[in-house]
Amino acid sequence: MMPPLASLLPLLALAAILGYLATPSRLSIGVTSRHVTPMVATTPGRVAVRGISPLTVSTRTFKRRPAFAVRAADAAPDSADSGLIREVNAPEWDAMLRGVGNKLLMVDFYTDWCGPCKMIYPYLEELASEYEGKLEIVKMNCAGENRELVNSLGVRVLPTFIFYKNEKNIATVKGAKRGDLKEIIEENS
Repeated sequence: MMPPLASLLPLLALAAILGYLATPSRLSIGVTSRHVTPMVATTPGRVAVRGISPLTVSTRTFKRRPAFAVRAADAAPDSADSGLIREVNAPEWDAMLRGVGNKLLMVDFYTDWCGPCKMIYPYLEELASEYEGKLEIVKMNCAGENRELVNSLGVRVLPTFIFYKNEKNIATVKGAKRGDLKEIIEENS
């Protein structure tokens, strides 16, 4: 008599781990009713565990891909970078606000470890090129020497975007909300 499949799950998991380590380019996931179990696939639709006859289950093989890389918000510009977004620090803050004139200024407050900050950066580059001459985008790292200024501006969520016009704060967007950013730019540029 064959043991129930539920009692074989720990054994199948161990077989999957050992098989995955032995063949790093393949990982199979077996689905039986409501359970998802990693397995070592010997042939399509068959799973082998030592001492037990092969079980027929539905399997799908996933190939490992390189990790998805997002360019950090403070990474050096590459050839595809628009170069329209510049980094500012606390010592140059006041001069930067005065130097923009009557253009709309968007300040991106970010950190190196913030995932949403990294994900929205390419969109900011698009906005900078689309509204060139009407919109100035700068970014400020919330860590290190900028921490005191960032706290005084009330930044508690990352990313935070603060919009200025004529040295006055006209809007704030907390979080990576593309629609809100575009709406504020359209209204004020």
